[in-house]
Amino acid sequence: MKLPRLAFPYAACALLLACGSAATAPGGAAEEPPIVEPPPAPAPTAPADARPAPPAVKPACSPLVPRETPLEVAVLPDAGATPFVSVLERATKSIRVMVYLMGTGPILDALEAKARAGVKEQVILDVSQKDVNDKYMTRLKAAGADVIWSDPQFQYMHAKVLVVDDAEAVISTGNYADFRMKTERNYAVHDADAADVDALVKLFDADFARKVPDLTCTRLLVSPVNAKQRLLDFIATAQKEIVVESMQLADTDVREALAARKTAGVTVRVLLADPGWIAANAEAAAFLATNTIEARQMKVLAVHVKSVVVDGTTAYAGSENLSWTSLTKNREVGVLVTEPSNVATMQATFEKDWATAAPF
Repeated sequence: MKLPRLAFPYAACALLLACGSAATAPGGAAEEPPIVEPPPAPAPTAPADARPAPPAVKPACSPLVPRETPLEVAVLPDAGATPFVSVLERATKSIRVMVYLMGTGPILDALEAKARAGVKEQVILDVSQKDVNDKYMTRLKAAGADVIWSDPQFQYMHAKVLVVDDAEAVISTGNYADFRMKTERNYAVHDADAADVDALVKLFDADFARKVPDLTCTRLLVSPVNAKQRLLDFIATAQKEIVVESMQLADTDVREALAARKTAGVTVRVLLADPGWIAANAEAAAFLATNTIEARQMKVLAVHVKSVVVDGTTAYAGSENLSWTSLTKNREVGVLVTEPSNVATMQATFEKDWATAAPF
């Protein structure tokens, strides 16, 4: 039997869920109402304020692979705590800190303030300096930070690194006490390169969890993993000049590398800390004199910096002292600096300090 014709065919379609051809039984009668699939739902749209997914981090497995975001080198004591505090003040999600010596001053104040504000804060302090760091651990924990002692597998956890929001970092040659910042020559390197920051986050998280970090592909100089060989390779590239400004020069291989470049005709100058503070520097100065390498000591400021500038085009800055312990037994972090303006700053700083230094 045929269905009666309706005056409103679209209403019939709605009632029968059909507006198309139907399977028919013999004789032309519809066997059952046709089924029409509902239209596909529109694809979900992201909220207007949603941020796009971050791009994949491009690998950087060699210390001289160009950075997508240039470094910024600040000179201490001139810059004070600003290079550190300005970065900490931008933190909204997370702060990671590993430092040999904490201390009173603007950095500690900023860390306490951010922890109280609810920013996730994790800190590693060197256990060998427990007598100094214990009171700062207590203060940071009271503010809400998660603070642990360094892994005792390292003779010293000597790195000085802070990372904010997985987006930017400061790698320093100096510690965080305000009085030290005012009396020591140091560098603070701001690093917002995605590959570097990613490597620093993974390094910190591994150390915090007492796991072995994967450093098979990194631009960083990390002790005790790759720093010594990378520094030796870097020194070997010098063709014209090497200037070293370092708290100490105790590693035999580094000394011999400098002597080899001097023999090859490269000009080498070394500025060390006062041997009244670092006794081993008297012996280092004797080695340098034997190899006709000019050396001086600075007394106006404490030479706490660790830097090497090669040919005025590339430089090293980091927590690694040029000592066997620092390069093979400690946790340390450094970088090679390639930006012309930064290298020029480091070269000029050396020349200024060299001019006020005295021969051994």
